[in-house]
Order: sequence, then C-alpha cells, then structure tokens
Amino acid sequence: MTQDAARLVLVVEDDVSVRRPLVKFLEMHGFSVVTAETSDEGLDALKKHRVVAAVVDLRLKRGSGRDVVVSTPADVPVIIFSGVPSESAELERVRPRTRLIEKPYSLVLLVETLEEMLAESQNLHS
Repeated sequence: MTQDAARLVLVVEDDVSVRRPLVKFLEMHGFSVVTAETSDEGLDALKKHRVVAAVVDLRLKRGSGRDVVVSTPADVPVIIFSGVPSESAELERVRPRTRLIEKPYSLVLLVETLEEMLAESQNLHS
C-alpha cells in the first residue's frame, strides 16, 4: 500500500470556499483526499475507497452528512464539522470514534484532531 492510500481522507462539504482550503491543508499535511458535495457522492466514495478518516459537514444542499457518518465503517474516525453542535451530539453518542469541530473552525485544530484520532486507531490495531 502506498503512503497516499494509507492516508486517504474523505471530505464531504458542499461549500467550495470551505472545501478547497481544507483539502489543500490536508494535502500539505501528507493526506490524500477524496471529496464529495452530496450525501450520495459521499456514500459512493465510501464504497469505492478505503479511507482512513472522514470529515463531514452535516448540512449539505443535497442530502444529510448524517447518512455518510452512520455509513462510515466503525473503525474509521469521523470528524463532523457543523455550526450546530446539538445535531452532532447524538451522532457522537451512537457512533464511536466521532468528534465534532464547530464552524467556524481552525484548520490546525482539525488536522491535529485527525492525527490524534488516527494515532488512537494505530494503537487499537497494534
């Protein structure tokens, strides 16, 4: 497996002004990124790619990020970013390995949280 495939992150975000800098920042930190703008595209990406993590906006123009969150394999960390923390509280309870980062968000905090969750994954599997 290549380094890229080992660090493939799914980003589900319909706002290009949020998605583009996020993707660029993740790539600067050694991640490969597959993006989706709708919940259907996110679900398709989960079927086609083996991602190590997902960053999901709950409020999409088409569909809900919630569908992507609950469909993501249980061993894959998910970061929800949302301006509405109450929407993610239930998801954080029902799906382990899920964390919220509130919008407006810090790219640095997001990547640090992602790295921390991936490190926890390595510890579980080693």
